[in-house]
Order: sequence, then structure tokens, then C-alpha cells
Amino acid sequence: MALMGLGSNIQPEEHLTSAAAELREHYPLISFSAVYRSKAVGMEGDDFLNACCLLQGVGDQTALVSWCKALEDRHGRDRSEGSWKPRTLDLDLLMFDEEVVDDDLFRYPHVFVPASELIDLELSDPENDVVLKVELSL
Repeated sequence: MALMGLGSNIQPEEHLTSAAAELREHYPLISFSAVYRSKAVGMEGDDFLNACCLLQGVGDQTALVSWCKALEDRHGRDRSEGSWKPRTLDLDLLMFDEEVVDDDLFRYPHVFVPASELIDLELSDPENDVVLKVELSL
């Protein structure tokens, strides 16, 4: 089992739906959360659209991460000059085999709200962060 976070703030509808289609083709045992809009965190830029997906039967963690980085690259992900900037596609491995591998799962509402649709999370309410569900199906 792998829990992935998906995000985009450059043509996000296009990039997220395209990435979801590729993920579904490569990992057929997949389910998606709803999509949420949130302000960019740690950078200037347009709002992000964020979601999570839960993949079953993924096999090797390293291969999954490598495949996801290649998917980001196919969507024009710019990795120059650091990562805190607008992006076409951002895929983050949050959990693998029920073990948390990225603490952002608990840190940001744009991550834990969609994740909570797919796994059981016990979290306190966010203090000042707001995420809004949008009408985009992955």
C-alpha cells in the first residue's frame, strides 16, 4: 500500500487529470480523494489543487518513487533553483506499507484533508489554514 499526495498550481486541472490517468493505467488498484484548492505554501504563486491517491500492490518503494519522478518530468516539472516554486505536478509519497515516510501528512491541511478520505487519521482541526473542495474528478 502506498499513499501519494498530488498537487499542481500551473494548469492544475489539466496536469492532475492527466497524471491521474497515467497513475490509473500503471497502477490499476488505485483510489483517489476529492480535489481541494488551497493557497500556495512557502512560495508566491497561484492556488494549488491537491488530492491524494491510495495504491495497492505497488511492489518496490524505490521503483514507485522513480516512476513518479518520471511522471512529474513528463508533465514539465521544473527542478532548477530549488523546489519552493510553482509546479506543473508534484507527487509526494506520504505512506508506504502503512508507515509514514513524509511528515507533511500531518503538517498541512492540503495534505491531511484529502488523505483522511482514504485512510484513518486522527488529527486536530487546522488553526488558520483553509482548503476548499473543488469539482474535479480524478
